[in-house]
Amino acid sequence: MEFALVAPIFFLLLFAIFDFGWYFFTQHTIQYATREGTRIAVVGTQTQITNNGTTTTLSRLESIIKAIEDNAAMAVDPNELKISIYPIDNSSYSDPTNWETKQEEGTGGQIMRVRVRYTYTFFTPFIGNFFTSGQKLITAQALYKNESF
Repeated sequence: MEFALVAPIFFLLLFAIFDFGWYFFTQHTIQYATREGTRIAVVGTQTQITNNGTTTTLSRLESIIKAIEDNAAMAVDPNELKISIYPIDNSSYSDPTNWETKQEEGTGGQIMRVRVRYTYTFFTPFIGNFFTSGQKLITAQALYKNESF
């Protein structure tokens, strides 16, 4: 009898702990993936991939995006990521909606920003009710200066 009264609260707390744990894991994985993509970007590395015996060298921009997607794949579907790579300069550029989608790897010595966004959906409906549409936007970004390559 007592278990029947306590069980719903116990399981709600248990699932909430798992849900928040997965949320924080996802958040940290996206931050890690962003940093790894930035490391590739700083030195101008170009990734080589082999498919059916054919080796393809990706462009620098494609290498950055691939590094982010590969490292984020531990927690999320890489196709759901919104990745922006663009230069930071002294112009009067403004992005009031913060949904820049520009893709540019920049030139040597240029200061760049990598921004990765992902919309996380909570598994536990009760927890999801605290957020708009049961979702939370996870954003990670990094600034770096291109080396003179």
